[in-house]
Amino acid sequence: METKNCQNCKQDFIIESDDFSFYQKINVPVPTFCSECRMKRRMLFRNERTLHKRDCDLCKKSVISMYSQGSTYVVYCNDCFNSEKWDPNTFGVDYDFNTSFFEQVNNLFHRTPRRALYQDFAVNSEYSNFAVHLKNCYLCFGGHSNEDSSYCAQGFYLKSCLDVDFCSNCEFCFDSLHIRKCFRVRYGYYSEDCLDSWFIYDCRSCSNCVGCTNLRNQSYCIWNVQYSKEEYFEKLKEMNLSNPNNLESAKSKFWEHSLNFPRKYANVKNAVKSFGDNLEQVKDCRYSFSATEADNVSYSFFVPTGAKDCFDIDHVGLGTSECYELHSGFGNNRVFFSNRTYYSQNIEYSDDCYNSEYLFACSSLRKKSYCILNKQYTKEEYNTLLPKVKEHMNALPYKDKKGRVYKYGEFFPIDIMPFGYNESVVSEYFPLTKNEIIELGYIYKVPEIKNYKPTLSPKQLPLIEEVNEKILQEIIQCSHCGNCNDKCTTAFRLIKNELDICKTLNVPLPVLCPNCRHMERMKLLNQPKVYDRKCMKENCFNEFKTPYPSTRSEIIYCEKCYQQEVY
Repeated sequence: METKNCQNCKQDFIIESDDFSFYQKINVPVPTFCSECRMKRRMLFRNERTLHKRDCDLCKKSVISMYSQGSTYVVYCNDCFNSEKWDPNTFGVDYDFNTSFFEQVNNLFHRTPRRALYQDFAVNSEYSNFAVHLKNCYLCFGGHSNEDSSYCAQGFYLKSCLDVDFCSNCEFCFDSLHIRKCFRVRYGYYSEDCLDSWFIYDCRSCSNCVGCTNLRNQSYCIWNVQYSKEEYFEKLKEMNLSNPNNLESAKSKFWEHSLNFPRKYANVKNAVKSFGDNLEQVKDCRYSFSATEADNVSYSFFVPTGAKDCFDIDHVGLGTSECYELHSGFGNNRVFFSNRTYYSQNIEYSDDCYNSEYLFACSSLRKKSYCILNKQYTKEEYNTLLPKVKEHMNALPYKDKKGRVYKYGEFFPIDIMPFGYNESVVSEYFPLTKNEIIELGYIYKVPEIKNYKPTLSPKQLPLIEEVNEKILQEIIQCSHCGNCNDKCTTAFRLIKNELDICKTLNVPLPVLCPNCRHMERMKLLNQPKVYDRKCMKENCFNEFKTPYPSTRSEIIYCEKCYQQEVY
């Protein structure tokens, strides 16, 4: 073990013996950023929901894009980007040993066209990003195989869902977080196999429940009290949750009520020698969050479909092995310090490359081998030049405005990232104010001024029983009015899919814009951090790593005590 001081946050962090073994195995130097700062740095590449209207730089058509019209990058619509109208190798250049490596990479990234949005196999889903296999979806970000859904993030196999995040295999669910295999659940959290319920937390195989926590195989319960079927529906009618005021009262009561019940130290299931949060079917995973079927994966976030022998990967899975410092990719082997690399191997410092091998510092290549800065080399030329480039990265390192030094072994520098801190998803998991962003040396993107003229205030919204499709023509003022740190759009319109789902589920119309609704749910997530704590049950002295800091008000139990309490 070795203690180092992070270049970014200036805090000490430990490189453990297992870490050294991994770095030696893949032949990279040890990091100079702590694991949290490394995660933040990778997340700066991911702008999911700050979208703009702009023109494609090739066909000149107006498109929806992650990049604004005034961006310094060359941006193509997806049709142009995927066409044969251009060749990324034409942007290739010789390596310049008089200029720092990262300056040359930054210049290449600005010259080479970038995709307006990351979406594939999408039908009638133009406003979605970082997602594949979509049909009739609107403002869905991350995930795949979703249909007739809106305002969802990191969702899989969703149908007719609205405002749900980190959910899978759900239908007609609303304003929920981390639910799975649920039907007609409104305000569900960390629950599975539930149906026709409102406000449930950590429930399994329950139906027709309201305001319940930690239930298993129950029906007709309200605030964890059992009722007959007839009593349940009579009380549900009295609660009248379609009324906005009644709903808000029930929501406040629900969260207060849930604090009376113990929570498991972390949301983990079938996790062997692993710690983090939201883990299932994992082995030897440390400091990992939202991972499934992973083996020996550390310091990583959102690995939903399996990976093996990887460190520092985010939004990565499905056949990935021996990768390090990779954001977004599937089917990779030995891909390091890269962004959006798919079905490739032996690639470093590259962006948006597919089905390739032996690339170094390349952008937007497909089915290529032995390229550096998008220039084609023979195998022998590549193998001769590459060691010289790595030596040059150490001999002439890049230094940013905050004095952080980037040699071979570091991810891309913070100040050449394509997005600002407040544009990218890092602001959702590690929120900062404008002044904090600037003070810490991140890029702050000045938000576009919104000049919407609302025609309805939240208080003027009709009850869901009374609303008709005329509401779709109205511009509704967001309750936050832009006075928040949630990327508020200040106003919004309802879409027909949204209205139909609200009427089907008998829930009130929203009073917040989609961004603010999303951030309200994100605030319910534990941050991707762990703390050393003890079980809070009397006379239990078990210790564990948990995402709940001691300052939180929840009752946290170890696995054994939790099982005794709940099952």
